[in-house]
Amino acid sequence: MKILLINPINPSYYYRFGLIFPPLGLGYLSATLKKHGHEVKIVDMNIEKFNYKDQNYTDYDLVGISSDTVRFPWAEYIAKRVKSQGVKVVMGGPHPSVDAYNILKNEIADYIVLGEGEESFLSLVNSLDSGEKEPKIGGVGYVSENGDVHLSSMRFISDLDSIPFPDWDGLSVDKYNWKSYGKRSMSIISSRGCPFDCEFCSVSQLMGRLWRKRSVENVVEEMKVLVKKYGYEFLVFFDDNFTVDPKRVINLSERIMQEDLHVNCFAFSRMDEIVGHEDMVEAMSKAGCKMLFIGFESANEEAMKEFNKKESISIAYDAVRILKKYHIDVFASFILGALSDTKKSIKETVRFAKSLNSLVTEFSILTPIPGTRLYKKLESNLLTKDYSLYDMTHLVFKHPNFSPEELRKIFVNSYISIYSTPQKIFTVGLPYLKKLIATRKKYSELQKQIESLKA
Repeated sequence: MKILLINPINPSYYYRFGLIFPPLGLGYLSATLKKHGHEVKIVDMNIEKFNYKDQNYTDYDLVGISSDTVRFPWAEYIAKRVKSQGVKVVMGGPHPSVDAYNILKNEIADYIVLGEGEESFLSLVNSLDSGEKEPKIGGVGYVSENGDVHLSSMRFISDLDSIPFPDWDGLSVDKYNWKSYGKRSMSIISSRGCPFDCEFCSVSQLMGRLWRKRSVENVVEEMKVLVKKYGYEFLVFFDDNFTVDPKRVINLSERIMQEDLHVNCFAFSRMDEIVGHEDMVEAMSKAGCKMLFIGFESANEEAMKEFNKKESISIAYDAVRILKKYHIDVFASFILGALSDTKKSIKETVRFAKSLNSLVTEFSILTPIPGTRLYKKLESNLLTKDYSLYDMTHLVFKHPNFSPEELRKIFVNSYISIYSTPQKIFTVGLPYLKKLIATRKKYSELQKQIESLKA
């Protein structure tokens, strides 16, 4: 079959700073489909001009659209245009996986791939190719001819080494120009899932709490491709939790050094996976790790319990001290607007953030993303279902202590408080300002695309 895979525009504020990496999910799907003889084209609307209204979708047998919650409005616009030309639409990704019933019932898509798609989507494509319109496949949803919505369970892949590397050429990786520490950067994933179950996070629902890992050998082979074939000097590990298994991280770090890859890295971790595992941090540093993302979340212990973080802020300073000892920078993330938050507690969180003196500090507004336990708790208190506002910078539910305008103002002032100090202005503020200016033209073009989608 001839298949078009589309990654809709991402309107989040990360993208406004040019932080754009290829859609690895579509890259994995493309590699899997091509391996089995299908013809695939990937379009990422964040890096290339793609007027969805003027496309002739009849050139394809099937159009797949990936979407999380904040991008779903754009995915819906595209899907309706594709269907108007009589071409079948398959949706996948975090949001369609948790809102499949409504999407199918409202005839936005013909099929939904639930959860991880490499095996399910391939099975669906093969079934459609053979003329079977209502395949009984795990991880696939659709509306039957009699109007009933058929949904199967989400599908998760246990042997991640069985999945081919992403279709790097099909992703047109040369068009992605993000630099970390002045070095060309590319994304990679070495594991899926997370054993924790934070209330605001959908990972445990979408990827399973059973953490699954690729073998060290498999990961290193892909790193070789990215470093030696494509010339990347910095790899961003987008694992939901890279340091779950400290021994594996040490083994991977040792292999990176043995292979003499000379590559720097960024990854996601937790406070309690740093404290008590100094040997892991040392190995990561020697192998080239430059920065770790840590979700400190709040100075409010009540909020931490509310988030089900299962770790205490009391170990935060120890975690930062260990990382700084081994010259690994900290990307500190905080959430404002917990149900227990007050103006006083948020001020304490901002003071706490300042005291950590991390290289990068990020604030988000608590957002109930569909598929999370937080969403179920707050569904009756939602102020809007305009999913374009679910970007972690807007209050979208009725908060007991803040109006949307109040919390938005606090959110902005929190950033000003952190980055207005002389040290931050020159070490982080000005470089990011330069990056923002450099990407302003690109973002203006992106905004025009967004407006054209709305029209």
